[in-house]
Amino acid sequence: MNEVISRKDRKATRHFIIGKPATQPAHLQEVDLEALGAELTQRQAKIAAQTVDGAPAAPLAFKAMRDPDSQKVHTLQAELTEAHVEELRTRHGAALIIEEDHDLEMFSIRPGADAFEMSMARAFSTQDDELKVTLKVVDENDAPLPKVQVDLAGDLWSDRQLTNTQGKVTLKLFGETLDSLTQLRLKPPHGHWSRVIESPALSAQENTVQLSKLPVSPEGPQANMWGNDTIGNVTMPEGARVRVAVIDSGFADGHPDVVAAGGRGFAEGGDPEEDWKSDDSGHGTHVAGTIGALNNTIGMRGVADNVDIFALRVFPGASISKLMAAIDTAIELQVDVVNMSLGGANPSALLQQRMQAARQAGILLVAAAGNNAGPVMYPAAYPEVMAVAAIGKHGTFPEDSFHARHVTQQTSTDGSYFAAAFTCRGPEINVCAPGVAIISTVPGDSYVANDGTSMASPHIAGIAAVLLAQNPRIQMMPRSDARSQALFQAVLDAARPLGLPAEFQGSGLPILTGDTPIAPQPGENETPTTPPPNDTGLDAVANLIQKALNAAKAIKERA
Repeated sequence: MNEVISRKDRKATRHFIIGKPATQPAHLQEVDLEALGAELTQRQAKIAAQTVDGAPAAPLAFKAMRDPDSQKVHTLQAELTEAHVEELRTRHGAALIIEEDHDLEMFSIRPGADAFEMSMARAFSTQDDELKVTLKVVDENDAPLPKVQVDLAGDLWSDRQLTNTQGKVTLKLFGETLDSLTQLRLKPPHGHWSRVIESPALSAQENTVQLSKLPVSPEGPQANMWGNDTIGNVTMPEGARVRVAVIDSGFADGHPDVVAAGGRGFAEGGDPEEDWKSDDSGHGTHVAGTIGALNNTIGMRGVADNVDIFALRVFPGASISKLMAAIDTAIELQVDVVNMSLGGANPSALLQQRMQAARQAGILLVAAAGNNAGPVMYPAAYPEVMAVAAIGKHGTFPEDSFHARHVTQQTSTDGSYFAAAFTCRGPEINVCAPGVAIISTVPGDSYVANDGTSMASPHIAGIAAVLLAQNPRIQMMPRSDARSQALFQAVLDAARPLGLPAEFQGSGLPILTGDTPIAPQPGENETPTTPPPNDTGLDAVANLIQKALNAAKAIKERA
């Protein structure tokens, strides 16, 4: 029999993650997460048995997250009331970590995605002061372009509409005249550059606006992207393929220019073996293309041409717990590199523990720094993660495109590159990479130019994959923190300072070469590929630490 309660008696709940500190307080009893999980399971079942005003109560979320190797519970994900959280904190104190399961965001900027500020002019307007403007958007051959997002703003009002199948759109602004219009923005869905026209000279009749095609097409020929040209178009050596996990919005299965080796979805109630094959936003497919678009005769090529990409879908609804679950899956899949073009402002001790677990599994973690021009966000801000800032290059996009608004006065010594206006910055930045006007794959057979540290991070993930393929010594190291640190250092060693402040570039921009290091042989003053059973590897670790200290010192001196 169900217990009937009132909605007014049902306490508000939030999502939390629960775990133990990395170092157990000596004066406190260690918490048994298995037992605590059983306790929470009983509590959730009791609440689910209630009815609220005669209707069944919605079940509360609960999940035990287990280490891929030991299968021990490392985190409990639960929907709790504030009162229950306080009870757990009182009972266990510092022996238990309880954190809110914060949402995460994508770190890309879509042209025209922000809305114009709108005044209250309409409340004081009449039909007589309504301005109608009709536009037709076409390509360079005067063919109409449908589904182009068109924004038109004036001193008092703005409007946003999509073009129809004839490429036409009518915008209505109140309290405006043709002379008071301030800006016209056009954002195509794919295949063309965006465009921004300041103080547009529009007429009362139909107006035509032309957009330029991107220099890439599924019909071919294969085009060189500026990011690849900058870091080096290097063919990876033949041999074992490098495994790269893309924790993102999924993957558009079926694109002719990029493929995935597998994946997993983390949506609530979804099919984990199928959900990863779709990508509603196109973000994850864009990231995957930057890393590993096929080196064929069409479209573009990715940074790394001999990789297996695993799409781990956490969007929409990405959260810290979903990122933790994706990291566990990356460990289970034994990937070599993880790309995270996502993050948030809230640190999490439990998430950092999973980052440490990934490093212990020999995985290099690469993350976007963030796009709010503030401090580096998480997970990029963790020392276990390679934090990537975004740069742009003059002459790689139309001057009247949306990308031009990201140009800053923070320029490289040769004047070619600039720190992107949006990029997060700080002492946590390890390297920088192309992140403005980055063309890559999106669902269907299309390509889009996007901006963001989301676009910079996969350049570095691709670079890491190439460097790993070029370095048999690192490949053959046991999967441990020493392996991931060796690859981390290899990326830093490949970096070239651009002359930007260290908070924007870290060690600089990594550059690839075709050189493939020869595997060292034992007895040649090199660390053996397979250490003897009694060798703890402390010398190798100490050497890597010293290299990191030297790099930090160099960054400080350049700053």
